[in-house]
Amino acid sequence: MRLTVQAGIVRLTRRKKEILDREYSNLQKLLKGDRDAPLYSANKQQALRYYKKVKLKEYPLSLRNDLINLRRAKAFWFLKIPVYGVRGGIKVPVKPHREFPENAKLCESKIVKRKERYTAMLTFEFPAQPMRECSSILAVDLGERFAATAVLWQNGSVMKTQFYGKEIRGVRRHYAWLRRRLQERGLIQVVKRVGGKERRVVNAILHRVSKGIVSLALAANSYIVLGDLKGIRKRVNGRGKRLNRIVSSMPYYRLTKMIEYKAMLVGIPVITTSEAYTSITCHVCGCEGKRKTQGLFICAHCGEYSADLNGAINIAKKFERWMGYMPIHGAEREPALNQPKLEAPSVRVG
Repeated sequence: MRLTVQAGIVRLTRRKKEILDREYSNLQKLLKGDRDAPLYSANKQQALRYYKKVKLKEYPLSLRNDLINLRRAKAFWFLKIPVYGVRGGIKVPVKPHREFPENAKLCESKIVKRKERYTAMLTFEFPAQPMRECSSILAVDLGERFAATAVLWQNGSVMKTQFYGKEIRGVRRHYAWLRRRLQERGLIQVVKRVGGKERRVVNAILHRVSKGIVSLALAANSYIVLGDLKGIRKRVNGRGKRLNRIVSSMPYYRLTKMIEYKAMLVGIPVITTSEAYTSITCHVCGCEGKRKTQGLFICAHCGEYSADLNGAINIAKKFERWMGYMPIHGAEREPALNQPKLEAPSVRVG
């Protein structure tokens, strides 16, 4: 299993900054046709190996795993980067956005430049955790009002409900308003900076949400069952500009991937299932209802429910029917014929 950790390169001395700038700049010259650009031989080989189709953009510096080294010294991690003209390369301090995995092998990695800052994209390889055999379901409905609504489902009933990421909606609205005002004033460069700030804020929230979901599943020994929103942008096309904007701006894919990789690290199976009809079917009686508003579901027979909660319960029921059984600790049982293969980190249903 592989995991990429972003680590900002910090506290560069002037000399090391100049050396790294030169190596990065010469990489771009090489890819634009200057075969004589002074570049470290292994970095040159990596570039010609990976960047066969060169477009008009900057490319990251690809580093071979046997030439880089990561060591801790007091409060900082130090990364050795091979560069042209410096024997043994340069050692630069890095600050990871999360803890580096233990007992993992450092693989081929990359150095990315954003404006005047460098970030090391360090890829680690380590044995995958064995998939657990779980005793309950944590069904997750991804939505617009709440980024995720999680329902802990066991023995045919709801054990716990958790709503995550409500603040993302407000963040998106604020930055959409701010971009409009800046565009009216012609401040295009400021608009780009604001977009980067928005992404960082939303990503921080998504990391908290995904961590909360995986922690809940781990504590309850649950499968994580995610509604698959593939094709949702096409389905809402033509249903109004506001809905198109809302759906286009929601980071469903990013959140799904964060949940999947965090779950893989602790051996929790992640299953995706189609969300067809889960948002318009009453979880109590099974009849078709209506969405009065984005957050409110109405059944003619059973009354009103939170639309996100209704969808999450339907996802849980759908997965339970598909499995045909739920394992119980300490009980001997025959596995169902349609039991998912738990060797894989994630399984798609339906």
